Amino acid sequence: MEDEEKRSLRNKFTGKKRWVIVGGVVVLLVAGVAVHSAISDKNSSEDSKYRVAKVSQQTSFTLTGSVEPVQREILDTPSGDIQSINVKNGEHVEQGQAILTTHNADKQDSVVEVQGEIDKSQRAMNSQQQSINNIKKQMSSVGSGNDGYSELQGQLTEAQNAYADAQASVNAARNKLNTLSSKVNQTLTAPYAGYVEIDTSKQNQPVVTLYSDDRQVSAQISEYDYNKVKLGGNIQVKAVATNKVQETQISYLSEVPTKDSKGNNTKYDLNAKVDAKKFMLGQTVKISVVQKGIKIPKAAVRDGKVYVVNKAGKAQATKVSGKEVNSYFIVDQGLVDSDKIVTNPDKDLKNNEQVENND
Repeated sequence: MEDEEKRSLRNKFTGKKRWVIVGGVVVLLVAGVAVHSAISDKNSSEDSKYRVAKVSQQTSFTLTGSVEPVQREILDTPSGDIQSINVKNGEHVEQGQAILTTHNADKQDSVVEVQGEIDKSQRAMNSQQQSINNIKKQMSSVGSGNDGYSELQGQLTEAQNAYADAQASVNAARNKLNTLSSKVNQTLTAPYAGYVEIDTSKQNQPVVTLYSDDRQVSAQISEYDYNKVKLGGNIQVKAVATNKVQETQISYLSEVPTKDSKGNNTKYDLNAKVDAKKFMLGQTVKISVVQKGIKIPKAAVRDGKVYVVNKAGKAQATKVSGKEVNSYFIVDQGLVDSDKIVTNPDKDLKNNEQVENND
């Protein structure tokens, strides 16, 4: 009996000891985790003080446009009745080719009227010329020293003046006749080569529109992207439907906003010539503009330098050149593609300071 009580007491003591040991281990584990967490938090805090990012060349700027003729003109159709239309709608014409002819009946009536004026003035000229000839004969027979010669001299002057007036009337009427005659029957010719569109739905005269063979892409660029292009700058044009591509240059960049521009969305016209053999009128195209330089946050530049992080994770002050654009800095010298930089350097950052753990 006594042995059993001793064993029972011994078991109780052993159990309490075991729980004490287990409790101590748990306390040590919790303390260890807390210490480790504190160290990790400290390291994490130190590591995250400076942010490191990899840089790369700017991606190309793209916008959508369409193919248009370099020249598009509604031609002035001569007044009068259409006598003939020499081309078909949509047909190609060469420079100087006849498109249509007209006849103006009113101008024809005016021609007849002016011709009558000419005939009348011509008769007056003939009559005065006859008078001049007769007076000269009389003056010859009378002689300069005889009575009546002075009177004949006056008559001759009057006849000569009347003749000059009649001649002036004839010349003026002939000039008027030539102008009117050229407008009686007229021909509309193409001022340049291209495709002609003839709209005959109008009651009076057809509307003739000529589209030049020379073609260009036309697009509108936002005020926010205006600095990404420049007049004469190189671009790539790609037809969306056919994938045909051409390298060309910007031939026109407006400094005046388009008429449909609205507040906070001002747009400007942009044109570039393209090959008519590759691009159809009205075709949708994608325009790509290469953007040179590496774009980094403006805050990454301090005193003309950025901190480049080397393979060992150390920040090295590196001089850069470029320009500020909005909240960014475009680097043209000093960085290369795939460099890693500190994006938030401050006055405390030292050259060759460890900013990235590469263990």
